[in-house]
Amino acid sequence: MAEFHFLLFELAFLILGILSAIRVFKSWKETKNRVLFAIGLYISAVAFRSTFDVAIYSFDFSLDVIVAGYLTLGQIIAQFLFIIQLEFMFYLKKRPRLYTLPFVLAFYILMGRVLVDSNMPFIMYAAIVSYGSAFFLIKDGRSRRNGLAIGMGLFFLFWGLGQSIPVDTILIAFKLIGMLAFYLGTRGFYEKYVFINVQEEDRILNTWISKLVASE
Repeated sequence: MAEFHFLLFELAFLILGILSAIRVFKSWKETKNRVLFAIGLYISAVAFRSTFDVAIYSFDFSLDVIVAGYLTLGQIIAQFLFIIQLEFMFYLKKRPRLYTLPFVLAFYILMGRVLVDSNMPFIMYAAIVSYGSAFFLIKDGRSRRNGLAIGMGLFFLFWGLGQSIPVDTILIAFKLIGMLAFYLGTRGFYEKYVFINVQEEDRILNTWISKLVASE
């Protein structure tokens, strides 16, 4: 059996993913916001992928099954997640003309893997997609004071960092940190503890100054 602590980390990741998806879909039912529905679908897909990893660590199962050439089943599943991620980002940016681009990119990445025994194109692709998504979401989340966007941006950031370092311990640790960051976003953590309420601080400061002036 694989390392037991890997299984515990993956189970924690899966549970946080399920809880996050439930909260997002609950918010979607209340608001009918299609962006929330898209986020819920993506996190659900990530959680579903995690069940394979739980099986791997529980039963010494492997996704490194050769499909064609040097291409494995695990790499196909990973590309499926990147397709969903890019589609989600293009949806947020309102770029419908780019909806077919993720499929084209995935096709060339997968075909390249069939022909060449190298993970470098996949690692570079994962880094570009994850870091690009993280930058956009964190920047947009800060400007709009949206904790869910911040959480998802941090998830993409840590996910990309983990994919860029092909070491199992680092990958699963970064995955868990990223999912925890996203879960905190669904709980309103960033709005409550991270974002600074400038108006409230100004009010407190003005009150304090007024009291000083009055005392003089």
